[in-house]
Amino acid sequence: MSAVSDAITAIRDALKLADDVKRVGDQLTGIAQELRDHDRRITRLEAKWETAIELAAIRHPRIDQNRP
Repeated sequence: MSAVSDAITAIRDALKLADDVKRVGDQLTGIAQELRDHDRRITRLEAKWETAIELAAIRHPRIDQNRP
């Protein structure tokens, strides 16, 4: 009976491991989507920032665009 018990335990552990891997994969999918959303937002903010700097340079030509 020990071999059968060990086999059942091994199958149970394998199923639990497969469930854990699926759950982690689902979490990573969500994190990847969130990261893409943040990247898009940052890109839009960078574009707005660059536009604001260019407009400021047009309105005030003395502003040094190379200054951080």
